Amino acid sequence: MLPKERMSLVAQGKIADRVPFVPTIYEHAAALIGVTPSQMAKSKDLIIQGQLDAYKRYGHDLVAVGIDIYNIEAEALGCAVQYFDNNSIPSVCTHILAKDKEGFRGLVVPDPEKDGRMPLLLEAAEAVKKEIGHEVPVSAAAIGPFTLAALLRGFEPFIMDLLRDPDYAGKLLDFATEVSAVFSEAMVKRGLGVAINDSWIAPPLLSPKLYKGFVLGRHQQLIRRLKEAGAPSVGLISGGNTKPIVDYLVQTGSSLIMADYGTDLAAYKAKASAAGIILRGNVKASSMEAGTEEEIIKQAREVLEIGAPGGRFVMGCGVVPYGTDPNRILMLKQITQEYR
Repeated sequence: MLPKERMSLVAQGKIADRVPFVPTIYEHAAALIGVTPSQMAKSKDLIIQGQLDAYKRYGHDLVAVGIDIYNIEAEALGCAVQYFDNNSIPSVCTHILAKDKEGFRGLVVPDPEKDGRMPLLLEAAEAVKKEIGHEVPVSAAAIGPFTLAALLRGFEPFIMDLLRDPDYAGKLLDFATEVSAVFSEAMVKRGLGVAINDSWIAPPLLSPKLYKGFVLGRHQQLIRRLKEAGAPSVGLISGGNTKPIVDYLVQTGSSLIMADYGTDLAAYKAKASAAGIILRGNVKASSMEAGTEEEIIKQAREVLEIGAPGGRFVMGCGVVPYGTDPNRILMLKQITQEYR
């Protein structure tokens, strides 16, 4: 069974030949081809090469194209990004609204076809899809509106805006939602799935009350817009313990929600099953790189036993760290394949 067929069955709530294996491979793809994350982040050809090499090695059931996924839109809007000569991930180092909160009124939604590195990612993802998309679903990564707004303003100032100046905070979130939507629509136009990454919504970074009041409706609006544009799938990805907001996450319209290892996987499973959406369970990403093989095996079996029964479940390990031994990823795949 091809990965596309397997994922299609799972999305329909049917039982496939096995549990899909969906590690998220961003910076690890750079390690596979012997370059740094910063080198890959600035090269369409290296992104393509790394993603194709990863798929050839691992044969995973969903390919998500990205590298420094929280920087691209912010950089196109004027935030400086620091690149490194070592294996560190590039990161935003200036927040353009930190000192001038009203400056966003002069900002213009970037054009994904020409601004910053947005075209680079789109072209890379499109090329990967052209090469392997006949057999495996290919998605691209976009930033979610809350995380983008916090990067533009600075996290702590933006939290204070939510409390002290909610009108301003709402307008900045509306702008960030539009940026995310326009970039994501360019992905949809190329036949790609979309992974909306909004990890800064996870408690305790953001309270459930603030999530419901400021972010839930915008997530619903964004995902509805992308599905109406023809998106084959839209996943809403947030790491950390999102159990306090899981009742809201399953209302967003997302095709998939994620439960990190150590959270209440049974509760996530019940909520996702009731909503008819896919749940992704994970072993610890840190264990993949630095834990023992026994840890990985124990975590994988535990996650599968809780998450897999009944279907609509995929197995992951978060974002695979740069230096992870490929044999460990293959071991996790084998455990997943052998589970019945």
